[in-house]
Amino acid sequence: MIQDSTAVADTGFLHLVVAATAATQTVLVICALLSVASWYVIAAKWWEFRRIATARKVFYHAIRRTHGTDERQLAMAGLGASPYAEIVRRTTAFMHDLRAAMQRDGVARSGLSLTQLEALTLTIQAGISETIDATRRMIPLLAIVAASAPLLGLLGTVIGIINAFLGIASGGTSNIAAVGPGIADALIATAAGLGAAIPAVVAYNVFTGRSERLEGELERVAQDTIGELGREGRL
Repeated sequence: MIQDSTAVADTGFLHLVVAATAATQTVLVICALLSVASWYVIAAKWWEFRRIATARKVFYHAIRRTHGTDERQLAMAGLGASPYAEIVRRTTAFMHDLRAAMQRDGVARSGLSLTQLEALTLTIQAGISETIDATRRMIPLLAIVAASAPLLGLLGTVIGIINAFLGIASGGTSNIAAVGPGIADALIATAAGLGAAIPAVVAYNVFTGRSERLEGELERVAQDTIGELGREGRL
C-alpha cells in the first residue's frame, strides 16, 4: 500500500517538473515568466478599462443635465481625468484661444473659417489618439506571449520526444519505462506553452475590441460636441 501511494506521488505534476530535463525546465521557466507578465498586463488593462467605463457613465450622466455648450463646459470641471470630458475641454480651450487671438488681431467674425474648423477637428483628434495609444500600451505584449508561448511549448515537446527515442535506444526496448520520461517532458512542456498562450490570446482580443469601441465612442462625442457648436451658431 505504501509503495502504491509512493508511485502515485512520483507521477504527480510537481514530480514531473522536478524530474524533467534541464532543457524542459528552462522551457517551463520561460513559459512561467511569460504567463506572469501576461497576467500582469491583463490585470492592469482590466482596471484601466474599468475606470474608463466608470468615466463614461459619469460623463453621459453629467451632459444629460446640461443645455447648451456653456453648461456642458461647466459640467466638465468636476469630472476629473476623463477621456470623454477631455474632448469638451480641448474644444473649450481651442475656442477660447481662438477668440482671444481674433480679439488681439481685431478680427470680427461670428463663426469659424474652414481652416479653423479643420484645426479644431485635428486638435480633438489628437486628444483621441493620445487616449487610444495609452489604452493600447502593453497590449502588444499579450500578442507576443500568445505567439511565442506555444512555440516554446512545441520546442519542449520536440525535446521530450527526442529524449523518448533516446530512452528507447539506450534501453533497447520501447516499453513505458523507457519512453515514459521523455513523453512526460513533452506533455508538460506543451501544457505550459498552452497555459501561457490561451489567456493571452483571449485577453488580447478582448482589450483590442474594447480599445476600438472606445475610439468610436470618443469620435461620436467629438462629433456631438462640434455639432452642438454648430447648432448654437458658433461655427
